[in-house]
Amino acid sequence: MKKLMASDKKVEVEEELADVLYFVLRFAQMNNIDLSTATEKKIEKNNKKYPLDKAKGCNKKYNEYE
Repeated sequence: MKKLMASDKKVEVEEELADVLYFVLRFAQMNNIDLSTATEKKIEKNNKKYPLDKAKGCNKKYNEYE
C-alpha cells in the first residue's frame, strides 16, 4: 500500500477512520454482534471462496476462476 499523503491529510484520514470504527463498534454492541466471532467466520468463508492457489495475485471474482 502507498504511504499516506501529507501529514495534514493523514490527520483527516485518521479522524475519519476513528469515526467509522466507533460507529461499527457501537452498532455491533447495540445489535448484540460478537465482532471477533463474526470476523473469524468471515475469514473462514473467504478462505473457502478464494483458495490461495487460485486467488493469489488474481483480481477475479470467485466465480470467474478457470
